[in-house]
Amino acid sequence: MTARIATSPLTGRIHCGRVNSAGTAFVGKKQDVTSDVLRAVIEKAEFHGGTFDIEGGGQKWIVTVTRTPPTTQTGAEP
Repeated sequence: MTARIATSPLTGRIHCGRVNSAGTAFVGKKQDVTSDVLRAVIEKAEFHGGTFDIEGGGQKWIVTVTRTPPTTQTGAEP
């Protein structure tokens, strides 16, 4: 068995765990690594000046990460 990460089609969360020999399903315990993966994507984009390309399987994606100012709660004291 090998380890793999995948996105749940039901929740959109990213999991890491061991998969069966066909590579079609997780077996045993899997871990939610969504926050870790997203943080890594942000860090990669920052390293590359805010944008980078992903190519594979004859397709190409352009990933762009932009920091926005923090929002304040309505009615919050300054």
